[in-house]
Amino acid sequence: MNKKNTLGIMAGILISLSLIFILTFSSNAIAAKKPTVTIHNITDLTGAYAPIAIPSEKGGKDYLSWLAEQGGIDIDGDGKGDVEVQYKWAEFGNIDARFMSAYKRFRIRKPRPTIIEMWSSPNQEMMKPVLERDKINCYGIGFSDPQLYPPAWNYMDCWSYGESAAGAIEYYIDNIWPKRGKGIKAKVAHLTWDSAYGRAAIEPTTRHGKKTGKYEVVAERFCSLLPTDPEVMAYLSDFEKKGIDIIWSNSIVHTPAVIQKGLFKLGLTKKMVLMGNLWAPADQLLSIVGPEASEGYMCAQPVYIPAAEPEAPGVKFANMLNDKYRKEADMPNIQYMRGIRMKANMVEAVRRAIIGIMKRDGVNLETACKKITGEEVKEFGLQTLAGYTAMDTTTKYNSAPAGKDDRRLANHDRVVGIVDGKVKVLSPWYEVPRLVPDEMLEKGFFKDEKININYIVKGE
Repeated sequence: MNKKNTLGIMAGILISLSLIFILTFSSNAIAAKKPTVTIHNITDLTGAYAPIAIPSEKGGKDYLSWLAEQGGIDIDGDGKGDVEVQYKWAEFGNIDARFMSAYKRFRIRKPRPTIIEMWSSPNQEMMKPVLERDKINCYGIGFSDPQLYPPAWNYMDCWSYGESAAGAIEYYIDNIWPKRGKGIKAKVAHLTWDSAYGRAAIEPTTRHGKKTGKYEVVAERFCSLLPTDPEVMAYLSDFEKKGIDIIWSNSIVHTPAVIQKGLFKLGLTKKMVLMGNLWAPADQLLSIVGPEASEGYMCAQPVYIPAAEPEAPGVKFANMLNDKYRKEADMPNIQYMRGIRMKANMVEAVRRAIIGIMKRDGVNLETACKKITGEEVKEFGLQTLAGYTAMDTTTKYNSAPAGKDDRRLANHDRVVGIVDGKVKVLSPWYEVPRLVPDEMLEKGFFKDEKININYIVKGE
């Protein structure tokens, strides 16, 4: 057997072994006699999404390790764990075939999944009819509108990309924009990836701009997943000629980093602002670009910010986790915080489902854990998480899901930015605009919700 064939076989074995990983978070898995429940994840730790997925997974796994030390999920509220959590995950490297293979393996093995964390809007959109058929909940880390309308079994960690973009743009225009109060309509350009994810905020913000009359989307430009300086600089020069005030990028942190560097090199940082979504956090961009070039950058975030709010209870909790399990100098960052929130939301949804089964069926804890299905996690868990602060990683003002058809697990944001070379929170908590398409309302969906077209300030 030649060397090339040997390497090929070894690579195949590694891929197979990496497809499905099973971790049991238990202080003493062998001796434990507690009932167990399982949560699943199909994540993307390699490729373009790695910069955000890796720190998120670090925070999530550290939270699960801490939960195991507490004895598992506390069902009866006595401060002691009653149910252990098994965590099964697969890495798919942004390859659709590997994603589907992981899902199929999860589905046919026991215990059958009730909730699966998933990464990437295209895959989550693809899975929408499959999940509804299989009655398995998606806890999605991609926030594209097609998952929400019409509602199904796709739940999203946050609002839609369009709602977040619209809220951040509108808040900036009203409160931060140097031209505010002068009766000028802001000009917005989208500079983002040429993908379903990259384009996700364009139509909703265009619609929102027309309804509010505060801004107009005048340009859409698309770049590669790993854009170069020359590629971006040409767009920025054109934006200057068009008088663009705000650039929105629906991409991952390294793309806004190139855009922000381009703005700095062309001397445009005082003429237009770059705003990114939550996957382009200010703390990571600052570390990539440096304090001088990153000055003025802004993004929207739904969690407390370690670099700016060290005394926030959720940040203290995250610091404790990192000190206990990881001791990494650059943790916790914003993505680590979001990883804690993701896993805490999943565990809380399962906890509420167990309680719901016990009350509905009059069964004990062990039986409830054996009976649990995606339907209970949906009805008793995910659909009831409004107001849950996930170990204080996020605000008490969260009120999503806001109704029986709402599949968002957050509807709030804050604007975060780089000021004087440091990460700072630039707004109070606000509820994002609710950008339900008119045809969904005409079909009778979302009747029990208050549909706000503008952001609503909630508090500090």
